[in-house]
Amino acid sequence: MNLRSVIVSTESTTGLMKAVLCTEYTTVDKLSVSECHVPELFPDGVRVAMQVAAINPPDVLMVQGKYQVKPELPFVPGLEGMGTVLEIGANVTDLKPGDRVMSYAGQGCFAEQAVIARNRIELVPTDMSDIQASGFVLVYSTAYHGLVDCGNLAAGDVLVVLGASGGIGLCAIQIGKAIGATVIAVASTIEKLAMCKANGADHVVNGATENITERIKEITAKKGANVILDVVGGDITEAALRGIAPYGRLLIAGYASGVIPNIKGNLVLLKQASVIGVSYRLHLERNPKNAAANLRALCAMYVDGKLNPEVCAEYRIGQIVDALNEVSERRAIGKVAVKLQ
Repeated sequence: MNLRSVIVSTESTTGLMKAVLCTEYTTVDKLSVSECHVPELFPDGVRVAMQVAAINPPDVLMVQGKYQVKPELPFVPGLEGMGTVLEIGANVTDLKPGDRVMSYAGQGCFAEQAVIARNRIELVPTDMSDIQASGFVLVYSTAYHGLVDCGNLAAGDVLVVLGASGGIGLCAIQIGKAIGATVIAVASTIEKLAMCKANGADHVVNGATENITERIKEITAKKGANVILDVVGGDITEAALRGIAPYGRLLIAGYASGVIPNIKGNLVLLKQASVIGVSYRLHLERNPKNAAANLRALCAMYVDGKLNPEVCAEYRIGQIVDALNEVSERRAIGKVAVKLQ
């Protein structure tokens, strides 16, 4: 993973910028907006004036030093965002200053400027707003990679989405419906279930009050779910797995509950099910051409009106702690955006 662009320089002579700076692995309430040197441009990089960034659960974990990627201190957090191209590296020929772009940079987006590798950048569709673009790449790409590349979701399949009202969950509902699947959305409150329904879910299940296993069996006439996308973890994983169809695919894309699920082998064996990890970060690193093709396909789906990015809250950069807490406390329904300019 190329993070040269987002490690904070202490010797740069290219000027100063305002950014959220993490100087120690700690709780998010210790973060503040500071001045630091702007990152230096490299040949395959693009300098972007960041306009809006999105908040994702890994942003919280990365600041705490609990994420699988542990940046060198000090660093600017912020996995993804959008902005306007200021300058291109010597090897970049297909972008120009003024282009609106969006990116899963990996870190560094909570700043006035970021320098991002070209293969992590995509042009923003003309009619997509800055707010929508800021949180488009990671959640839609993760859901698409999981459902299409890993889960082989097909028209007529039954898809269960756990944590369906979150960023990835709502994207999975929309993509599942675009493919032609029947979508069962599982969430924990009436408000969250209503949002799932509004985004196209065929059936909704209250994971806090209903028996998930029995509801899946009831909805599917005991046939079970062909694909289960799990971003929650904990006990809900096993409950859903007990409702999987023979040869079904359980996709593990996160554990927002904070509890890593323990998968019981007998449940996998009895249904000859597959358990597959879904990591967009790894996919982007190992197969960047396919990741770029997926993102272009998603942009085309957006232009065709099949996708509708949901943003539930907007903050200013000085409110970064409140924005991060909105996500860490699982209050967000959709994405949370932070305006940087």
